[in-house]
Formats: sequence, C-alpha cells, structure tokens
Amino acid sequence: MSVQYEEWEQRFVVPETMRTGLAQLQEASLEVAAQMRVANSQRGSEIARVKPQMHFGSPKLSARRNASLLTLARAASPSPRVDARVDTDPAYGGTGMAAIETTAQFLEWYSQVEGRLAAEQDAESHAFASHMRRRLDECARMEATLGSVEAALDTLHMDFGRVGERTGGVRTSCGVLQTRQGRLEQMAGQINERLDVYGSLGPIMQLFNAPGDSVCTDPEFLPSLERAERALEFIEAHADARDSELYAMRFAQCRSRALTLIKMHAQREFRRLGAQTNANTASAEHVRVRAAATRLRPLLEALQQRGTDIHTNAPQVLADVEASYFQMRRVWLHAHVPRALQLIEHEHTDRAAVLRDWCAFVMGVCADEGRLYAEFFGTSTGTGLKAHEDAVMKVFYELARPRIIREAQVDVLAALSLTLLAYQQPQGDEPGESDESSELDAFYAVVGAVLEDAQQRLAFRAQAFVRGEIGGYRMSADDAAAAVQWIRSLDQGDQGDQGDPVDHWEYPPVQRLRWLVTHISGCVDTEVQRGLTDEALAACKQSIATHGARTVRDCMRGDSDAEQLAHLFVTCTITAADQAAEPDQTSLSDYN
Repeated sequence: MSVQYEEWEQRFVVPETMRTGLAQLQEASLEVAAQMRVANSQRGSEIARVKPQMHFGSPKLSARRNASLLTLARAASPSPRVDARVDTDPAYGGTGMAAIETTAQFLEWYSQVEGRLAAEQDAESHAFASHMRRRLDECARMEATLGSVEAALDTLHMDFGRVGERTGGVRTSCGVLQTRQGRLEQMAGQINERLDVYGSLGPIMQLFNAPGDSVCTDPEFLPSLERAERALEFIEAHADARDSELYAMRFAQCRSRALTLIKMHAQREFRRLGAQTNANTASAEHVRVRAAATRLRPLLEALQQRGTDIHTNAPQVLADVEASYFQMRRVWLHAHVPRALQLIEHEHTDRAAVLRDWCAFVMGVCADEGRLYAEFFGTSTGTGLKAHEDAVMKVFYELARPRIIREAQVDVLAALSLTLLAYQQPQGDEPGESDESSELDAFYAVVGAVLEDAQQRLAFRAQAFVRGEIGGYRMSADDAAAAVQWIRSLDQGDQGDQGDPVDHWEYPPVQRLRWLVTHISGCVDTEVQRGLTDEALAACKQSIATHGARTVRDCMRGDSDAEQLAHLFVTCTITAADQAAEPDQTSLSDYN
C-alpha cells in the first residue's frame, strides 16, 4: 500500500536536528542534477572540449560528502517530514527505490547516488580518453603519411639530381655541336663566297659587253662593278688558288671596261648638251645641265671614288670626263659671256656702271659654274675647275683691260677703281678656305689684276693732271682780274654780298688740287695717294709762288701796295692749298 505524501509527513516526522542536513543534501542533489543535464546536452557536439567537472577524490566532492556524512551521523533518528518527491523526482536524485525510512536506507540511497555520480564522471573521463586515443591514432597515421611523403620527396630529389646531371651533359654536348655547326657554317660561307666569286664572272662580262648605249643606265651596272672589284680583291688575297691569275686578269678587264663605259656615256651626254647651247638662254641652259647632272651623278660619283687608284685607269678616265665637261661648258660660255657683256655695255653710258655690272655678271657666272661642277662631281674644288674659270674670266679681262688702258679721265679711272675695290676679295679670306671662296678664286684673281691696272692707270693720269692742270696752269686775263679784286677785298676787309662770285673765288690750281685729292682718296694705296697729294701740292705752291704772284703783281703795276697785295695773295692761296691737300677738308665739287 503506497503511502501518500501527507501521510508520510504524519507518520515519519523528521527531527529538527536533521532538517539542516537534509536541506544541504537536497541542495547538493539539485546542483549535481543541473551539472548532469548540462553535461548531457553538450556531450554530443563538444565532446572534444568537455573536461570532467568532478574527479574521483575531488577535494570539493570529498569535503561536501564528508560534511553530509557528519551531518547524517549527528542525526539520531529519521525525520518524519521527509518529502516523498525526494525518492521519485529526478530533480532530487530519485532512484525509483522505496521510501527512505531509516538511516541505513538513506546511506544506501546516498551510496547509489554517489556511485551514479562517479560512473557519470568516469564516463566523461573515458569519453575524453577515447577521444584522445583517436587523436593519437590519427597523429600516428599522419606521422606515417608524412614519413612516406618525405621518402617520396627524397626520391624525387635524387631523381631531379640525376636529371640535372644528364641535362648538364646534354647542354655541354649541344655547345660542342653548336661550335662545330658554327665552324661548318663559316666554312660553308667561305666556300660559297669563293664559288660566288668565280660564278659571277660570266654575268658581269655578259652585262659589260652588251651592245647598245644604255649599258650604264642598267640598274645592275654599278652593283656589277662593285662585285667585280670585290672579286678582284678576293683573288689577289688568295693568289695561290688555282687559275687565280687568269681570273684576276678577267676581272681587271671587266673593271676597266666598266670605267670606259662610264666615260663614253658621260661624253655622249656632254656632246648632246653642247649641241644645243646656242639655242638656249642662260636659265634654260642651267636647268638643262642640272637635269643631266642628276642622271650622271651616280656614275661620276663611282668614278670619283676610284679616281685615286693609280693601279687602274680610273684617274685617266676621270680626267677625260672632266675635260669633256669643261669643253662642253666652254663652248656655251665663250658664246654667251661676250654677248652678255656687250648687252650690258649697251645698256649704260656710265663706264663705272658698266664695269660694276660686268663684275656682278662674271661673279655670278663663276659661282654658277662652281655649283654646276659640284652637281656633277660632288665638289667645287679642283685644278680643272680653276682652269675652267680662268678661261671664263679671260674673256672679261680681255674686254675690261683695254677700256681701262684707253681711259684718260681721272674721275672715271677713280670710279672704276672704287668699283673694282668693291668686288675685291674680302680681307681675311685666303684662297681655297671654303667652297664659296674656291668657286670665286679665279674671279678674285682677275679682279685684282684689273684693279692693279686701273690703279696704275689712275696714278699715271693723276701725275699727268698735276703736270698739265696744276703745274702748267697759266692765268688768263679774267682770272687775273678776279684775283686782284679778291685780294683787294681781303685787304680792305670788305666781305661784300655772300652771293658775289668774287667772295668765293679760288685760285684754279688750288681748286684742281682739291678736286684731285677728293677723287683719288680711297682709290689707290695710302702711300701712292700720299705721294700724289704731295706732288700735286708742291706743283700748286710752285704755281702760286711763281706764276700766280707775278701775274697779280703785273696786274697791279703802278700801285704803291702791289708788293704787299702780291704777298697777301701768295699767303692766302698757299693756306687754301694746304687745306685742300687734306682729304677731310675736300668736297666733290667739279672744277671749271
């Protein structure tokens, strides 16, 4: 018969002395039950992290158990008020056993609870140990796997070492093979070069011996000439080869043939240009010759590159080509230059203007000839060009010099000298210093010669002027009367009207001295100019002291102051002559 909870309270009254122990026991049971529930909920998912909460012989559990035992031992009798839920409710550690009535039953129940707690703690420890054993097994397997991997790596390392050694051997063998291949290719190239040298003779001879006048215009002409020269150099470097002398002779013949073809082609072109010179103007001729230079320039350049080789006929061929060129130009210039100079002379009446335009024209001709020569031969220097320009300037010299020699007027000779000085070679430029200077060397040389003739002619005519116009002056009656009137006005101190000619009267030799010094200034050398000036001044003073003073004295014969006025005339006129001899004090006014 089951006992109800109320009847249990009535029948089994718990003494007050046991209530405190029972209350502590209930609290401990509740704590244990809560720990078990938490452990059961976390055991499935985090068993690896679960640590045992209680261990056998735990100081906390033993102290609690000892305290409970001491409390139970002090209880002398069972309490009649034990709650029936302690036996049945799992929250109180219920075991499903019968109700606790005695101390022995309680102790038995307590031992069962303690056993279950220990078993649960052992289960957690066993689970953790099992987990650690599994981890240990896994570590062992991983260690075994790592060992096998390490062994495989060692095997791979040894295999790679053997492969590296074999690769090094293959590379060494390849290097040896490549060296051998390079030597073989070099030998093959040398063999091909020799074969090409001997094999090129036929096509070269066929091209150079082809009929017609257009061989030099063939695109393969100049390359064939270069191949023939390279072949000749190769054969001369390998003179011990079989039939080397025969091949050298044939290639030399090919080179001579090519140079001769260039000369013949250039001479034909020059003859064609020279055949139409008379029908062309200067500009049209210039354009036509430049067009021919564009066609002949590559051939003449090839000829010039070989013009210094004395072992070939290139120097003679180049000289013949230049001679043909200059002959063509001379044919046109000898007809054009005199005609142009005559046209210029007909355009002007001033002889200085004619000479100025002549100089400008021949200077342009020399510059054009230098540029045309450079168009053909690549340079504007050379003895041939200098001789050619000398021939051109000879035409100018033969026309200019006779006109200068026949000229008798001092002022015209002075103007001609100034014109030639303007075209003289600039100071500081030496012949041949630059291309432009070398083009005009012949022009400057001829201009210098003509200038020298003009200055000599000017000095000669100036001396004749001094002797005839200054030293040989004879005062006329009108001049004597004007001189007397001028001297009397000076003596009386009466300047009169400034427009009166008497006030500006000047002794004619002084006037002519002033005019001569003005015109020869800067036209001749300084020493020559000083000599001419001194000679003219001396002649003027001689004329004043002798003829002028005597004429004035004769005109004033019978006057008491005739000697005084004659002396005043000589003094004033000599002073005017000294001033006229200074170039800075002169003017360009003409004398009557």
